[in-house]
Amino acid sequence: MQNPLLSKEYFAPYGKIKAKHFVPATKEIIKEAKERTKKLISLKGKRTFENTMIPSMEISEDVSGVIMPMGQIYYLMSNDEVNEEYQKSMQLLTEFSNEMSMDPKNYKMYKDYSESADAKKLKGERKRHLENVMKGFILSGAELNEKDKAKLKKINLELTQLSLKYSDNVTKSAYNLVIKNKKDLGGLPKEVIEAAKEKAKQLKIDGKGKDVWAFNLDMPSFLAFMKYSDNDKLKEELWRAYFSRGTSKGMDNRPLIEQILKLRKEKANLLGFKTYADLSLESKMAESPEVVMNFLDSIATKLDKISRKEFKEIVDLRNKTKKIKSEVMMPWESSYWTNKLKEEKYTFNESEVSEYFEANATLQGFFDITGKIYGLKYEKVKGIPVWHKDVTVYKIFDEKKKLRAYLFVDLYPRTGLKRPGAWMNQYVSGKTLKGKEVIPQVGVHCNFTPPVGKKPSLLRYDEVTTLFHECGHALHGALSLTELSSTSGAHVKWDVVELPSSFHENFATSKAGLKIITKHYKTGKTMPAALMDRLVKSNTFMEAVGTRRQITFGMFDMSLHHTESLKKKMPSAHDVYKKMYVKYNEMPFVEDSYMEAAFTHIFAGGYAAGYYSYMWANILDADAFSAFEEKKNILDREMGRKFMENILEKGDSEDMNVLFKKFRGRPVSEKPLLKRLGIKVK
Repeated sequence: MQNPLLSKEYFAPYGKIKAKHFVPATKEIIKEAKERTKKLISLKGKRTFENTMIPSMEISEDVSGVIMPMGQIYYLMSNDEVNEEYQKSMQLLTEFSNEMSMDPKNYKMYKDYSESADAKKLKGERKRHLENVMKGFILSGAELNEKDKAKLKKINLELTQLSLKYSDNVTKSAYNLVIKNKKDLGGLPKEVIEAAKEKAKQLKIDGKGKDVWAFNLDMPSFLAFMKYSDNDKLKEELWRAYFSRGTSKGMDNRPLIEQILKLRKEKANLLGFKTYADLSLESKMAESPEVVMNFLDSIATKLDKISRKEFKEIVDLRNKTKKIKSEVMMPWESSYWTNKLKEEKYTFNESEVSEYFEANATLQGFFDITGKIYGLKYEKVKGIPVWHKDVTVYKIFDEKKKLRAYLFVDLYPRTGLKRPGAWMNQYVSGKTLKGKEVIPQVGVHCNFTPPVGKKPSLLRYDEVTTLFHECGHALHGALSLTELSSTSGAHVKWDVVELPSSFHENFATSKAGLKIITKHYKTGKTMPAALMDRLVKSNTFMEAVGTRRQITFGMFDMSLHHTESLKKKMPSAHDVYKKMYVKYNEMPFVEDSYMEAAFTHIFAGGYAAGYYSYMWANILDADAFSAFEEKKNILDREMGRKFMENILEKGDSEDMNVLFKKFRGRPVSEKPLLKRLGIKVK
């Protein structure tokens, strides 16, 4: 029977794929790729883009077609067997990647072509692709001597294994806060209590004939308890469990972090860079680690007074309510009192707001908004293979009724099976190459508040903005009209990958957008104007505190991979994080908490020396959205067309500075972001 991973079907046959298929399929596709590459190298006659670059891209596409479904199962439906087989496959793939990128004959083929008359005539996207390929070879060690190549191959293999192990440890980290006494449910809304009762059933916690409730480390469960529970002791217990992920016996990520950082620095040094941050930024827009750190620190400094003022309001409310005098607030208290202050300031609560954001209706709201500004239509389709029954699939059509992409949506947690967080994946990259056109497939994966019994999923407001964020990423991949798959969609420089995602969040935080996306789950009525006004006003609530928190992560990342790594004896990641936390946050640092042990973004998710991109892209997104605001109509179709044609459809076919100028009519300005953050602008 044929291995389903090798079927080369346009839609991956998830119902047929088992963990046992991973390694044989990986071996087979690698063998095929090597044979095709060998033929390509031995090609006689004049080299052209068509007979050299395009076939090499097709080899990469075919390898990706086998590996991608394995990754989906690993990240979304994992178990011990899947973990083991995926790690074996990734080791094989890393070995193959090492071989291809450092093979002198392979490199010579590309180098010879890059120096040919045909290559020198290339323009636009094709020229950009060739430049990226050549830079990729150099940054992969193609010009190293054989001894150093062997070292780099070993480092790459070890880094792959360590990152996968790190990710597994986070996914497997578990803790159940089991409540048996109703008194301990004080402050929790009815729907949160119902969800906790349902979770206890799912986790098969035996109440011995009595009601029992469970909260765990899944984000909807954890956040709800931290935000609403009156019980500080239990909140501290759950908070400490959450910030101990990746530290338990047999699943301790702290020694892995040390090894990862050591190997990354060795890799950078081998390739001629002082630090891993220098190596990372070589393929990004930011000029240097110093530029990035100065940028982050300057924003944080400008927000310092505002942040302190915001934090003081929370502390004052707690002190007034509890009739105490203390300037100290512990981290497990902050969500609760922040929420209380928000309710007091804007006279609404999250539960009331959530009733207007049923998950499917909110997703439809995103479809309706992007229908207005881009002319898109979405059609739900059945019969396409998926990895879980919760996944829904949509066709995306443009205003000319042309099919542009398939969108897969997977919204809810699966404890122990699905990795935490929210992310988009570009399963199949689109291309418009004549005669070889491919329609993109993209997916949105989240861990949102799930349905409970007959009650549908009602999203928290932060989940609504996250949904718009990830769907923004998805449209970047879905609407790409680049000739080549290598430059399509989110295959852009890392600094700007967050532009389309952050940009689309603005439609969920504006009144015009809320009028479209809000719909009461029982009555179908739009959110009342008064509540909507208060919700919009709350968008900037605690923004300075939240921004400085993001800067903490960005500075931690860049410090680890640059300034601290230059020291003779590098301090622990824990100490580096503590240093950044103390500098940019108001609450005391809790010594036995280990955020870094579950920071998958930088240790297992591709954001190493790149986490700053969230703040960097915010400059672009704020400026882009201000163009819509200037029209006095954020749903302006003409402006939507300009954004779609110059940003969403272009991928990496041109430099983003050039594309943004075409869209905006001028270079990017940081003034809209500063204004959004409440910083006075001249």
